[in-house]
Amino acid sequence: MTNIKTAFSPTVCRMWNQRQRPAKAFTLVELLVVIAIIGVLVGLLLPAVQAAREAARRMQCSNNLKQLTLALHNYESAHRVFPPGSLGYPFVWSPQSQLLPFVEQASLQDLLIYEVPPLTAFGSGFNATQVAQNDSAAQQALPFITCPSDREVVAGSVYGGISYPGSSGSGINAPGNAADDGSVANADGLFFTNSRIGFRDVIDGTSHTVAFGEQLLGDGQNVASPNADYRHRVVELSMATQTTPTACDPATAPAWSGQRGAKWVNGHMADSMFNHYYTPNANVPDCHNGYHNFALVSARSAHAGGVQTSMVDGSVRFVSDSVSLNLWRAAATRAGSEVSQEM
Repeated sequence: MTNIKTAFSPTVCRMWNQRQRPAKAFTLVELLVVIAIIGVLVGLLLPAVQAAREAARRMQCSNNLKQLTLALHNYESAHRVFPPGSLGYPFVWSPQSQLLPFVEQASLQDLLIYEVPPLTAFGSGFNATQVAQNDSAAQQALPFITCPSDREVVAGSVYGGISYPGSSGSGINAPGNAADDGSVANADGLFFTNSRIGFRDVIDGTSHTVAFGEQLLGDGQNVASPNADYRHRVVELSMATQTTPTACDPATAPAWSGQRGAKWVNGHMADSMFNHYYTPNANVPDCHNGYHNFALVSARSAHAGGVQTSMVDGSVRFVSDSVSLNLWRAAATRAGSEVSQEM
């Protein structure tokens, strides 16, 4: 027979009581406090994470510009000139499309036939098969010429976009003669129609002259509205004779184009070239006419406060939106003899 005293000893009773006690848990108030603390921590960390990601994207953007400018050096070493801003007429190949072998894209360049237009839109009267081959190659997106802070293609476009246009100059081609402002022919920068500029022509100094800048890719919306988004669209003038800045008034603009930077092969302003007529991220619309022989196209970026530019010597600088217009234009000219100052 079991000893009753042993069965109900104090030790056994304590063990029994411990088993019967409910486990300690968080109260509702404690749970809410923990959730609130986690929310505060997330709120503090999220901006820091976003800032770190943007810093990484900006660094990658800077590296892209440096790589593109190094390719420019290698091209000049091989050809004794920089690639023309718009190769041929009406072929208008972009300078960037001619740098492909120097950015480890020789296989892509092998697909391009420079003797015919780069796009089917310009291909009337030329070998349709060859133009179609160019058009197909142009649809390949190239990460090294698109800023990671922006999209890779223009909304709705099948073509690879381009974030790094070449500088055609100040946009003031004949001081005192506003009728010549924005001309794409014989501009005072590195790239313009059939240009043949080399290091020997950069008299202002390679560290004081801009080679490439940034642009925001278009939103694909081609609308006729004076309230259009200045940053992602361009005033598109309908006539080749509209070649003065006064024609770019947004209130009277005949149309807006959302195709900025849409085609990396295309040697048009607002695709692969820009000028310094306006300061970076200017709060006025960019503008070009139907023949693209006149354009006022600002540098623009998704980076807060300014744009990145590469100088001809290969250095990359972040230029503030508030930079002096005179200083910004001076940095665009290859032989303007301006007093040298840092942007």
